[in-house]
Amino acid sequence: MGAALVSAEALPSVPQDEYELVGRLYPESAWMFVWGRRLLRDMVGGGVSRFLVGRLGPGCWSVLHTDSAWIALRCADGAMPARPVHAVACDSAREAVAHAAAGMIVDAGVAIDSHLLWDLGFVEPARDPSSVPLVWKPTEQARKLDSSSRDDGRARYGTDGFALELLRGRPARFCVLPPGPMPDDGLFLNRHELFMSLSHSRLPGDFAVSSGEELPAGKLLEGYGSPERPYLFSLRTPFERQGLPQTAGGHEWHIYLTRRPLWTFPGFPVEETTVPAAGMTRTTGPSTGGQGYLFRDSVSSLLRSGEIIEVSRWEGTRLLKEGRAQR
Repeated sequence: MGAALVSAEALPSVPQDEYELVGRLYPESAWMFVWGRRLLRDMVGGGVSRFLVGRLGPGCWSVLHTDSAWIALRCADGAMPARPVHAVACDSAREAVAHAAAGMIVDAGVAIDSHLLWDLGFVEPARDPSSVPLVWKPTEQARKLDSSSRDDGRARYGTDGFALELLRGRPARFCVLPPGPMPDDGLFLNRHELFMSLSHSRLPGDFAVSSGEELPAGKLLEGYGSPERPYLFSLRTPFERQGLPQTAGGHEWHIYLTRRPLWTFPGFPVEETTVPAAGMTRTTGPSTGGQGYLFRDSVSSLLRSGEIIEVSRWEGTRLLKEGRAQR
């Protein structure tokens, strides 16, 4: 895994078709860009619109592809045409998406707190013999990130970060760390390197790796909410596996019928979910069942081309009974 700065002259021509790039992701997960956008929605909200695949935009982060590498780059704010000011070549799409996502999180000024560092494994509560309450203690993983944060040869976005000595020995309670320059001594976590670690933990590894499969005509599929997403699900796929916020009641439910065979990539926009407790029912295990299908175009585009059509619940039931459709 590695990344190296590249010049603007080495960048590929744009635009590139995002759905064609999905087909080039194998042997990585075809759902890489879907998961990247989900991560960014969680971290920067509406700023996710500044994450582009196959094209450039002022102030945006983009992921491109060459014959030998995946490229993560940022364009200057407000400049037209879009002008790259930071670009790295990566060994994998996962590395490129993580680099771009981390850059976007840095740009958004997302704060770092003790609980996030704990979740990522950089600090842990420990008992100090001289102190009654538990205190924060840096881990071996933090020491490794300190080493990479001080490596001048690494391609990263920005030089500021967080001095872990501000946290060491403090009561193991929630607190926010202010960003600052790299100190001469003590553990230091570069901000972009830290958010790269976060991004890697939220992107698919071997999950949903597939070279694709053909979905037959006459297949009934379902989806909640906007048809601008490029994926649908088999009937009765649990709502919580469909990667949407809130509950099913907050989204419109749609049923679709494939009119011709479609090339898809099986998988899900989330890996594992737990159903929230409802009433007296308690669910402790992950939700299972169903199947997601990622297309090489958005659902709305497939509707316009007639490759799929929307049907009512009544019509879907009738087609199943008559043997003219399958689940």
